[in-house]
Amino acid sequence: MEGNLHLFHLIKPKIMNRAVIILFLSLAIFSTLFFLMGDMFETEEVVAEEPVVEPTVVLLELTQGIEKSGIVSKSVYKEVEVKLSEAHSNRYTLKNELNIQPGALFNRPLLKGTILSNDVISNPGDRDYMFLSLKKDEVPYYYEPERSSIIENITLQPGDSVSFVSTTSSKSNLLETGYQDIGDLVSKIIISDAKVIQVIKSEKDDKESGAEKSPNSLVIALKVPQVLKLEMAQKIGDISIVPSSVAKRYLSIRSSDILEDQFGVRELRGKE
Repeated sequence: MEGNLHLFHLIKPKIMNRAVIILFLSLAIFSTLFFLMGDMFETEEVVAEEPVVEPTVVLLELTQGIEKSGIVSKSVYKEVEVKLSEAHSNRYTLKNELNIQPGALFNRPLLKGTILSNDVISNPGDRDYMFLSLKKDEVPYYYEPERSSIIENITLQPGDSVSFVSTTSSKSNLLETGYQDIGDLVSKIIISDAKVIQVIKSEKDDKESGAEKSPNSLVIALKVPQVLKLEMAQKIGDISIVPSSVAKRYLSIRSSDILEDQFGVRELRGKE
């Protein structure tokens, strides 16, 4: 019995030492795994926190309410920047996809904050543009100049205003006698601030040598009394057209005034 006790006392320290060694090894392995796993989680968190930059696009937004037939101008809209995904989900028309030509009109009433699209814009040449351009008491008048004039040197666009100048003689019909009565001619503006609806480019060209360039034709918004006045003026004299910005309203010039100035200068020179 005593021998067995002695043997137990010899074995017990060895068992305890082995248990301690195993415990320390377990702690070391656990600590190593803990730090390794911590590094992995930290790395994954850093990658997940990186922000994703989404591209943006530019739209045009109305800054005020618009009535039907209103002019499409930069004063009624502004640029706004939105995310590309938002533009796609709402089917917005991008700024660079909009077709806005000089003289463009809105074809319907719109509220402030509306994003512009091609569906709400009518450009010159569109089917509904002419009717949008006319006021209640106006009609479209097709004007084709017989010869090149000032309108060939100044670029006219739909929406511009023009004035008609009539040259007549108080003694004869210029279409029959020509400019024989040079002392009795009068040039005056008979129609002011008429709106250009459409500019029609001449189909004729000057490929042939010596051929004169044909002037462009215009579609102009006029009231019925103005149409009658213009038709009458074309039957008794010459008609020309000028931009309203360079012509004073109701301007009138007589040939006698010009002749008096010319002869007056000659008489003064003769007396010197």
